[in-house]
Amino acid sequence: MTHSDQPAIRCERVVKDYATDWRGRRWRALDEVSFALPVGMLGALVGPNGAGKSTLLRLCAGLARASSGRCEVLGQSPAAVAAAGRIGYVPDHAGLPSYLTVEAVLSALACLGGMGASETADAVRHALRETELENARTRRVGELSKGQRQRLGLAQAILGDPAVLLLDEPASGLDPRAVEQLARLLERWRGQGRSILLSSHFLPQVEELCDHVVLLERGRVVFAGPREAVIAAGGLHRVYLEKTAPC
Repeated sequence: MTHSDQPAIRCERVVKDYATDWRGRRWRALDEVSFALPVGMLGALVGPNGAGKSTLLRLCAGLARASSGRCEVLGQSPAAVAAAGRIGYVPDHAGLPSYLTVEAVLSALACLGGMGASETADAVRHALRETELENARTRRVGELSKGQRQRLGLAQAILGDPAVLLLDEPASGLDPRAVEQLARLLERWRGQGRSILLSSHFLPQVEELCDHVVLLERGRVVFAGPREAVIAAGGLHRVYLEKTAPC
């Protein structure tokens, strides 16, 4: 995977409306959202609950369509890139079967993705090694710790060696040691050339790790820029408080 002039993710005036009742009244989750994430960068979506972070990640993953505007991943529609296996997506709640073992879950997902038996075995071994879950491969999903379940979600996302990773609150509920493990994974994957976009409320970690930050407030972009711009503005905590309304 190499850098190019084409952004990994580009959104131009993206609007996403949802119907709220039988009368056809609409709720606007995203309002004229525009930003670009360069290839090979680690980007973060931050903002209050309900700001539109999860909706935006679903659009980028090809799981929802914009009401208007344009969203591209690697220069194509997100659905086309996802169909080609080049997007790995981890929702806030993965909902993986609790009665299956870690290895069985990954094998089933790899097969559903169209991999043959030999390819599946190799992909599962690689995913377990990358996410440091080799010692947990025979454990049932329901027996895993929160940190291990989060890493299992990451493992399923990288089964096809995607170029783009979309992670919805990957650090949610993790203890400090698990957060540190996650940070190491993200740094390694960025070093491999992957483009990563995650949502997070962990502002110190975002400021330390991420190359690019997009701050959403009520579905609108109120700040977007590289880490250097965040630091020049006084740090992410200050930018967040200045750009978002009190709860």
